[in-house]
Amino acid sequence: MIDLSQVLTFSEAADKWGFANGNTLRKAVERNKFLPDEVRKSGDVWLTTYEAMSRVFGEPRITDITLSYNEISELFIQSVYQQKESQKKIQTLLQSLHTALQENKTISIIESFEHPERIMVIIKTSADLASFERYIRSLSINID
Repeated sequence: MIDLSQVLTFSEAADKWGFANGNTLRKAVERNKFLPDEVRKSGDVWLTTYEAMSRVFGEPRITDITLSYNEISELFIQSVYQQKESQKKIQTLLQSLHTALQENKTISIIESFEHPERIMVIIKTSADLASFERYIRSLSINID
């Protein structure tokens, strides 16, 4: 079975590896840096894999802040049993993410620290954070 978490659009890969946009990757394709089975175009979107990117460009850049989706999920599970304390932790987390963005930091939410290459969300702008907050609030936990 294909693990789609390992497939990246050129835009996603460019973000993760710290390139301004997918142009660097398209140039790498033109220069035959990727093997034929490592990239493909689907409609207007170029696709590649984490493994191919690592082979061509090395390990991705380190983001300023990395959070584990598993840890965030654990906060919500705890909130069922220790509602007020966990809600405070969630609110503190969101406030720290706002502060990080104001300091122009990039935030990555990965699946777990056991699989750091599986990025769930990259937060670079206030719009990204607003979308993530909407998701958090949709989990039907009162964190206001």
